[in-house]
Amino acid sequence: MITNTKELKSQLNKIISDPDFLRLQESFEKESLFQLLGFGHRETMHSAFISWLLSPISSLNLGSFPLKRFLYYICEENVSNVKTTIDFDLIESDALELEKMEVATEVTASAVDPDTNTKLNARFDLYLTNDFVRIIVENKVLSRENKDQTETYTKILNNLDDSYTYDLKVFLSPDTTVKPKCPEFIQVDYQGLYDFVIVPCLNHPKISIANKNLLEQYVHNLRMVYKGVNKPMAKVNDELCIAIYNKYKDVLDEIFDAVKNETPEKRKVKTSSTVRPSRIPWNEIYARLNENEKYLESTYGNTITKAEIDLTSGHILFQGKEYSSLSSAAIAAINSIRGENHADRYNGFEFWSIVYPNGEKKKLSEVRADIELALVQDEED
Repeated sequence: MITNTKELKSQLNKIISDPDFLRLQESFEKESLFQLLGFGHRETMHSAFISWLLSPISSLNLGSFPLKRFLYYICEENVSNVKTTIDFDLIESDALELEKMEVATEVTASAVDPDTNTKLNARFDLYLTNDFVRIIVENKVLSRENKDQTETYTKILNNLDDSYTYDLKVFLSPDTTVKPKCPEFIQVDYQGLYDFVIVPCLNHPKISIANKNLLEQYVHNLRMVYKGVNKPMAKVNDELCIAIYNKYKDVLDEIFDAVKNETPEKRKVKTSSTVRPSRIPWNEIYARLNENEKYLESTYGNTITKAEIDLTSGHILFQGKEYSSLSSAAIAAINSIRGENHADRYNGFEFWSIVYPNGEKKKLSEVRADIELALVQDEED
């Protein structure tokens, strides 16, 4: 326990001189190769890199090892807890002939919907096939699912002439609150891709120095916060952070205790391209929300307040009263805690978070940024 200012300064000096801390600090300051090339978090770049990572014949030269690790992740450890008929023993038995798997990106397909007699079109971000297995991956980095995209893809796949013993549909996103509409899709995230595929490849004895450097550049890119959202695609520094914390627990606890009741300044978002700020109005945001996204929560001081969005009018229901905006509801919530007329201005997008059915929370400012970026991407496409 820190007992005086001199001891605190001494411990702080040790931290900022520690090689582990300096390595962690450097990872925040430098840009990855992908960012320097302007590809930081473009979905097509990620799909192309994952294709190279998983292909048994790519220049990574690890054969089917990465693909086996990916298959194990989506079948055994996926975010949605879906279990498939493919298990660890089958993956390692070589019965699936994964060394013959062909991996492609941006594969198009079409079929006629038997119910409506209309033509359906698809563009699969990743398409992996051999004689026994087909895996299609829908990759969402900066956007949500477009309309009924996964359901449309399922209809198309069901109406193709191809037949596979094992047919897997995968939904990949860094944000686990972005879920596929079709329940046949197995949900995975970039954290799992890092933990179950990339880390084992980095530790593989046959990986070359050049390929290890390339994987490390990609890992650094995953660590950077993605456009408009103040969080990384994957946490890749956990072990290093824990090691630093264990060495300097007393001084770090002292810092946390000093600021835990305050909102820290938002971390500066480092991206590879300029992003226009979110300016879409509230009526365009709540119109895109569903029944699972209408419950709000905020923690002010040590008090939790809850509210609900009327998805028809966009009004906020708080303690039996209806407020016409997020900010007015936030002010009412603060005043209910601190006393009448304590606050007369507050950013409602920063105050309120959506609480999803699985307990996860996401600030409305982040939701707004996601929608804005999805609209930008739709324009680019």
